[in-house]
Amino acid sequence: MRTRIVVDSPYETAGFPASVELRVDPLISKRFMVIDDRIALTGHASRIALVRAPVLVSLLGDLFEHVWSRAERQPREWQAPFSLTEQEKTVLRMAAKGMTDEVIGRRLGLTSRTVRRHMANVMERIGAHSRLQAGIRIAKAGIV
Repeated sequence: MRTRIVVDSPYETAGFPASVELRVDPLISKRFMVIDDRIALTGHASRIALVRAPVLVSLLGDLFEHVWSRAERQPREWQAPFSLTEQEKTVLRMAAKGMTDEVIGRRLGLTSRTVRRHMANVMERIGAHSRLQAGIRIAKAGIV
């Protein structure tokens, strides 16, 4: 069986078996895959469309081929395109334990505003739109 998947971010490539071919295209809506030219899947975790009708699989297959040809190849030993300072890593570890910005600030001798600024800088650098998304991307990249 041949499985090719296009995802919207290099952070989404973790966890796939080595037999899966992966590419990244930030313009797609989350994941897009065609399996053995018989099944097409698209969407994200809460809403996945599974298509088996041959005509629709064929149409989605043509679209997939177009997206695949333009998508960036993703090496298996992907390295995060960003690095974090030790203080940013410490803030992230503390936030992952459920500490509030105020508690983190007190423990590190920072203001809660500085803690929020660290979080905002990290989120901007990795292209995350929420703290949850940032946490997931950082965990998948093995940074913290």
